[in-house]
Amino acid sequence: MRILRDKSFSAQMLILYELYTGEYSKLSPIAEKIGVTQQAISNYMKKMKKQNLAHKVDGKYRPTIKGTYVLQTELLKLKKFADERTERIPLVKNCIAIAKTPIKAGDSVGLFMDDGWLVGYANKKSPSIGLADFDADVGDYVQVGNLEGIIDHRIGKVYFFKLSNRHSEYGHLNVESLQRNMGDLNVDRVGILDVVGRILCDKLNIKPDFEFGVIYAAIDAAQCGLNTVVFGLDEKLEESVEIFEKINEKNSEKIEFELLSAN
Repeated sequence: MRILRDKSFSAQMLILYELYTGEYSKLSPIAEKIGVTQQAISNYMKKMKKQNLAHKVDGKYRPTIKGTYVLQTELLKLKKFADERTERIPLVKNCIAIAKTPIKAGDSVGLFMDDGWLVGYANKKSPSIGLADFDADVGDYVQVGNLEGIIDHRIGKVYFFKLSNRHSEYGHLNVESLQRNMGDLNVDRVGILDVVGRILCDKLNIKPDFEFGVIYAAIDAAQCGLNTVVFGLDEKLEESVEIFEKINEKNSEKIEFELLSAN
């Protein structure tokens, strides 16, 4: 639609809106409001006068009858355009978070990601804030509405550790070295694909977080900002990596992954 594609026309509609809703004897305040130069708004006004969209009455700039009609028509078109597109896009109007401080209904709530979970603090600055819908004690859930901004968090990474099904190689597995490697990777969650992965976790003294639906769980964890390690035998792991890549292709934000050898 023209108001979105034509920069000059868009600026003229912004000017008409200001003239319709305010009182201006000078153009400089309008230029400041809509973010254009004094020279630009003077040029726009000359053009609008020629088109009979605006004029000056009793020392005040005003939209003409035609200008008012054009403004109302374009705003209605813009509203229809936005309404139709909004229906196709799921908008997040509220969210549920874990209260990290006592929160009262109506409090400003700062939202953060903490260990993969959304948490909220009363009256704390954050890139994403909202208003509490009801009271919540520490540790309770709180519903937050009137959301503004985007939560500051990173996408996690998935590390696939391939285990050999050759008994001779498995027997020479350096568990201490693997523990050090995992420490360097800042691992948050661990998933296993088979019984050998389970036995390895026992040797590492680790309780696996995911035993079923591991690939989908690893993707969910990464989207929540968590790094995940997945243990599995050669063939099983390669199949899982293929599934992971296919799912990852459809994600707007790609999840980084690395294929490593545990042997």
